[in-house]
Amino acid sequence: MIWTPLNNAIESNNSFLLSSHLSLDGDCVGSQLAFLWYLQSLGKKVKCFCVDPLPQKFAFLENSGLIITELPKEKFDALMILDCSSVSRLGWDVKNAGINTIINIDHHRDNTNFGTGDLNFIDPAAAAAGEIIFSFFNECNIEYPRHVAESLYTAIMTDTGGFRFSNTTSKVLNVCAKLIDKGADCAGIYDKVYSSHTQQALVLQSRIWSSLSFHLDGKICSMDMPMSILKETGSQYSDSEGMADNTITAIGAEVGIMTKHTPEETHFSLRSRGKIDVGRVAQKIPGGGGHSCAAGCTIKLPYKEAMEQMLAILAKELE
Repeated sequence: MIWTPLNNAIESNNSFLLSSHLSLDGDCVGSQLAFLWYLQSLGKKVKCFCVDPLPQKFAFLENSGLIITELPKEKFDALMILDCSSVSRLGWDVKNAGINTIINIDHHRDNTNFGTGDLNFIDPAAAAAGEIIFSFFNECNIEYPRHVAESLYTAIMTDTGGFRFSNTTSKVLNVCAKLIDKGADCAGIYDKVYSSHTQQALVLQSRIWSSLSFHLDGKICSMDMPMSILKETGSQYSDSEGMADNTITAIGAEVGIMTKHTPEETHFSLRSRGKIDVGRVAQKIPGGGGHSCAAGCTIKLPYKEAMEQMLAILAKELE
């Protein structure tokens, strides 16, 4: 990766707005916090804004409380979008922000290259946006403190499913080893992200587990979360994060589906063992996309009709 355009953009702008996709995960949170630190260390004015709130499991990361959910009223010189394949996935209208310079750092293969000019830093081979930022810091000889190493480690750990997904390469493990050498507490981070739940979160997850269903001769495994269940259980939306990964653990299942729905629309989190490219499946729905083994889309139909449509698509893929 050639970093000169990024360094030039950082040097020539004084104020930055950082943002990422809806439904925050560890990669988008960790990536934003790493760049927040870096830009602030250079004396830049920086704010992080995302439409959805920070999942509680990432609140242990330093400066995580600086990620706000209300678009700042002040103007910024540049907008840096991290871990987001298209501006439509931000959940807010970039045009209304009046920012001329957009920096795009991402690892999704379906990224639309929405950055300004040569400010698109896309590496589909990277396991996470956090891995790309690590490379930037490393190749530009940028020294960073322990809490930044923990943000980057969290980004990579979560986007590899706790190092369970096929994107866990020797390069990824070497990167994480270097982050541990920088002070990242791998056991502590794993515990906070995957093994620390509120009682309400566990109740929610038990309800989701109870919805387990199989389709198409057991090749599709699904779980279901009506959005109304959040109020019933006193839980948060983010408490369901990671449940989609459980749908692909059944022997014989090729694709896992986790749905989250209101009476008007149904969101699908798709997982694959590798035979079916769920990223391509998600792209069949407007606004959908993702990786070959993990993707998502939203069908603007009630659950029953949306599920029928998705299963019809998957049935053709399985032929």
